[in-house]
Amino acid sequence: MTTPEPGAAGPTFRTLTPADIPAAQRLRELARWNQTDRDWAHLLAFEPAGCFAAEVEGRVVGTATTTRYEPAAGPGSFGWIGMVLVDPNIRRMGIGSSLLKKCIAYLDGCGVETVRLDATPMGKKVYDQLGFADEYELERWEGLAQGAAPSAGGFAFKPLEPGDLDAVAAFDLPAFGAGRRRILEAWRADWPELAVAAWQGARLAGYALARRGMNFHQLGPVVAADPVLAEGLLRELLGKLAGQAVVVDFVTANAWVKPILERSGLKHQRPFIRMARGPNRSPGRRDGVLAICCPELG
Repeated sequence: MTTPEPGAAGPTFRTLTPADIPAAQRLRELARWNQTDRDWAHLLAFEPAGCFAAEVEGRVVGTATTTRYEPAAGPGSFGWIGMVLVDPNIRRMGIGSSLLKKCIAYLDGCGVETVRLDATPMGKKVYDQLGFADEYELERWEGLAQGAAPSAGGFAFKPLEPGDLDAVAAFDLPAFGAGRRRILEAWRADWPELAVAAWQGARLAGYALARRGMNFHQLGPVVAADPVLAEGLLRELLGKLAGQAVVVDFVTANAWVKPILERSGLKHQRPFIRMARGPNRSPGRRDGVLAICCPELG
């Protein structure tokens, strides 16, 4: 661990750009996180003015991103903070807290009502000081994907096609609490082989997406009308990734998810906490969510 030398320049802050992706990936690698260059490119495209870099003597030593979401109607907008990374070799400069404050100020300036994020138990101490409150607990489970079991009866599992996105976005909106079509569209476009829709006749009853990462594949979102269908969708993804490392992040209060993950051969890795700053009038309906999207986007 290092601290700044006496007289050394302090950190400066600016907008993160696509040219910074290699430097951002260096920080991601130091933290052993999972994001690819493509993930960074998506985050920058989603909110180009709301992603930030910290520099010390011209070197990127910290990052943070934001993403905004709007409800279908009325108040309840919220923004997400993610990818808060600081070079572990540079401490005691307040870089992480400064990046968080930059994100909060940006979202406040955009008129966002609530700021949300997913925190580790260690990081929670910082967020508490910035006015965030616990919303609910999450868990990450991991393992090697096993082959698919028979699909849930009465439903047809099909590849999620571009023409399905309007229906998927409408189905997803009450679960997430706001529209995130651009994210669902990006995930499907980049990993179409890991995009599944469940149909009961002409009615969409659930969907599942996943993305390939540097260390493992992140399964989610997985949203369905009932637990049996949710398990079927998860098994479809696991079958496509058989023998490969995967993780699933889910809401701990959804107790029905744990037996599904156990039957799928996955094991608990770690807890984390969803937190919110502000009135949080669009928390979403979590009861049908087997897997969230990811910590950096909600």
